[in-house]
Amino acid sequence: MKIFTLLLLFVFSIKGKAQFKKQPFIINGEMKHQSAGYVKLDYIDYKGTYVKDSARIKDGHFKFKGYISHPINADIYGEINFNNTNDINFHTIFIEPGIMQLIVEKDRFKQLQLKGSETQRQIDSIDNSYKYKTLVDSLDRRIYYLDLTCRLNPANKYLKDSAKNIRIQLDPYYRELNRKHMDFTKKNTKSYFSVYYLQILLHRLPLDSVKRIFNSYSNELQTSYYGQKIAEGIRAIEGGGPGAKAKSFVAADQNGNIISLEQFKGKSYVLLDFWATWCKPCRAESPFLVELNTKFKSKGLQIISIADDDDRKLAWKKAIQDDKTGDWIHILKGVGTDNDLGKLYAVQPIPTKILIGKDGTVLTRYEGTDGNKALMEALTKNLK
Repeated sequence: MKIFTLLLLFVFSIKGKAQFKKQPFIINGEMKHQSAGYVKLDYIDYKGTYVKDSARIKDGHFKFKGYISHPINADIYGEINFNNTNDINFHTIFIEPGIMQLIVEKDRFKQLQLKGSETQRQIDSIDNSYKYKTLVDSLDRRIYYLDLTCRLNPANKYLKDSAKNIRIQLDPYYRELNRKHMDFTKKNTKSYFSVYYLQILLHRLPLDSVKRIFNSYSNELQTSYYGQKIAEGIRAIEGGGPGAKAKSFVAADQNGNIISLEQFKGKSYVLLDFWATWCKPCRAESPFLVELNTKFKSKGLQIISIADDDDRKLAWKKAIQDDKTGDWIHILKGVGTDNDLGKLYAVQPIPTKILIGKDGTVLTRYEGTDGNKALMEALTKNLK
């Protein structure tokens, strides 16, 4: 353990952002079945700045030019109906310094071909070798068209249930593919996809495992844009993970009352529940939270739900009412303020739950739903 900490000190000693090398890239693109319109590309440039670019399609061709520091993940999309990765005209690619060739087909962005990017070739080799890829792609398209039809027929429960059932059907396939990505990340210590994907694993794996993987990477990866983000994330989690003292905050609840974390110290266990109205897995957690509140509120548990809905206050209050979760404290995350609780506790994926003991010490922290059983057991044991 001491070895890992010492190795990380080199990365942590970097003051501010590294001065990345400015390297040009060109994407020569061909669009099939669409001769006009625009293609858009979002990426991080060599300065660490988020760039939103667009290229006009002329006679079925387009071109992107820019400057990046090293291989970087980018979003590429055309005319989209949904602002998320499920849209059939949206995909992610890894662009690299140099000249690349891209072939993409309207309504089939998921099947695009990018040449000239070694990192993209590595990703394609993982995904294309997955034996259920054709099935997964087919089910993804079905969800897209069901969601699109639901938008036109919002009251149609059959359509909503059909999309939900397909998502449930897809879950084990995505878990298996994620395991393949994780295995690649552990074994390929010089790949930019590895250091990119480790950012995701930062909130899924035990922190010691993340450190071990990170310290196996080359200095080039550790000091890259993604490497710096991982180093920052490790520092933040170490300040808000199990064994650390919970960070204090003050906020207004759903009824306008001012609450503070300190007011529960010495009195209650506190469960911080990070969620959002637009997060379907979060909303699916509501019955579990209601169960926790029913069983343990009288025994000393205080739930504080923290929503990423600062710009959706009406939807936030409606969701509390619809999900019947108004029996505990709800506050907003404070996005864009000096009191952003997501940043304070280094929360990225949601749902995230953090259990704090009566003495103010963080007892457990987990993302998703995998820790629900252990949380229930811990509360049953400690709150009698």
